[in-house]
Amino acid sequence: MCLHLKTPWLKKAIPPAAAAKHRAANTRKNARRLPHKAVADVNRIVSILPKGEGFSTRQFGAIALCVRDFTEYSRYGSETIVIGGHPEPGFEGISYRSPPRPKWYENRTRSYARGCVRILQDTKAELAEIHNRPNLVRLMRPHVSCKIALHLHNDPQEMKAARTVRERSRLLELCDGIYCVSSYIRNRFLEGLNETAKSKLHLVYNGIALPEHIPEKEKLIVFAGRITEGKGALLLAQALRIALPQLPDWRAVFIGSRRNEASAILTPHEKDTAETLQPLDAQAQLLGFLPHPETLAYFGRGAIAVIPSLWQEPFGRTAIEAMAYGCAVISSGTGGLYEVTGNAALTLTNITSQALAAAILRLTQDKEECATLQSLARTRAAFFSIANSAMALDTARDIILKENFRDA
Repeated sequence: MCLHLKTPWLKKAIPPAAAAKHRAANTRKNARRLPHKAVADVNRIVSILPKGEGFSTRQFGAIALCVRDFTEYSRYGSETIVIGGHPEPGFEGISYRSPPRPKWYENRTRSYARGCVRILQDTKAELAEIHNRPNLVRLMRPHVSCKIALHLHNDPQEMKAARTVRERSRLLELCDGIYCVSSYIRNRFLEGLNETAKSKLHLVYNGIALPEHIPEKEKLIVFAGRITEGKGALLLAQALRIALPQLPDWRAVFIGSRRNEASAILTPHEKDTAETLQPLDAQAQLLGFLPHPETLAYFGRGAIAVIPSLWQEPFGRTAIEAMAYGCAVISSGTGGLYEVTGNAALTLTNITSQALAAAILRLTQDKEECATLQSLARTRAAFFSIANSAMALDTARDIILKENFRDA
């Protein structure tokens, strides 16, 4: 068996012994030295981000935060390399590499897949975990001999190469395991497939590091997320136009932008949201994209967090963060959101500006109910500690790695 290098991408096949020698020679050369972790002799796990996902304090999304946290808390952490499309250094303490940028004439997705394949061949990876990109599985599978797991953070039926039953059935053949961030996402993948498909699917909730201390709460309402129609930001702004004039001691902040990075250029939806909030003056602020610690600090100070998602949320990391930091949560409960919050949030079955305004007025005026939800939220969030979630991921990895290597 040879590594699959006899492809249009790479010119010739390399015998396994020579390939292993080549990988061993380059592992230490290519790995970024970590300030508080030794560079592993063997990189068993390669975690592959979507090509547009940042992996630093300046650019990050929910997937990047999950990968960072899982890597820091996993038993495999020191044996893990993260691959991303942004060339800047990754989060401190995590080995990170990025493929060369594509030439102007190259297809970006195929170029990224080729770069990831080459990094896999340079390391002693036993398992490649591809995040949220079924199409990368399809492109990379013929060219690598290691095992592949697909980590689904969103609805597979809305993804290229996973929309149809036939495509998802093919993914099961190509993958050695599939991680799902919620039962909602798991069920969406299984829709139309037979019972045997379940054996390769692993439920791995996202997790966060729980805070040791929560500051005294302020009369503050927090929204954190992308400022897009699906996240319900404009709808919440309209609700605040109704509620905040009746609550002169309260204020609200919106944290986020259309993309998961700082930008001075507002999209039309962000402009509409800002214009809706403008009559509220200092009572409501659109803060834009903030570093993650600053967002968590606002959750720590906020008494109420609102998650008015209109789309089917695959999970809802923001909900966990808000609950862990002691916010009383108002949620739409869509998709996997209710799976996260349960009865520890005020869930609205009909998301309108009037319904949101009524819920905000209810919790701001009923201190006892607000305090009860804050307490329930902290208790509920403990279930989603990163320690628990990393253990679930490592269990799934153990199962995959213990299976005999596939004959590539």
